[in-house]
Amino acid sequence: MKKILAAVDFSDLATLVLDYSARQALAFNSEVFILHVEPIAPPFIGNEMSPPILPDQRIEEVQRINDDLKAMVQFLQQKGIKARYEFQQGSIVDTIVEKASTFNADLIILGAHNHGILYRAFIGSISSGVLKISSCPVMVIPEK
Repeated sequence: MKKILAAVDFSDLATLVLDYSARQALAFNSEVFILHVEPIAPPFIGNEMSPPILPDQRIEEVQRINDDLKAMVQFLQQKGIKARYEFQQGSIVDTIVEKASTFNADLIILGAHNHGILYRAFIGSISSGVLKISSCPVMVIPEK
């Protein structure tokens, strides 16, 4: 196992995903590719209940995401692990699987949130979607 794709979402679960990725990378001398995917947002979001998100606010958010991803890469590099990151927008499940294929990942590591049955029935789960269509092994880290 030479390449690991770690899919992160900046929840508390992302720390566990990063820790498991580091353990696997150290055990197998693997490279880690950290991926964060967000759905494509319309250029203007707003309703009567909350103020709209303007493009300048989005630029700040993207910068924060990139800074957080750089910090994750530095965390792994300090352990002697070769790492890089990418931030993408698109279909989360499809993008994770496509990037794993492009990266030639031997393993995908991602987290699973404990949502209720209604959420899973109507929205679905990213981890189950990746499990269904991935051509490489997937390690799912449960939320504690």
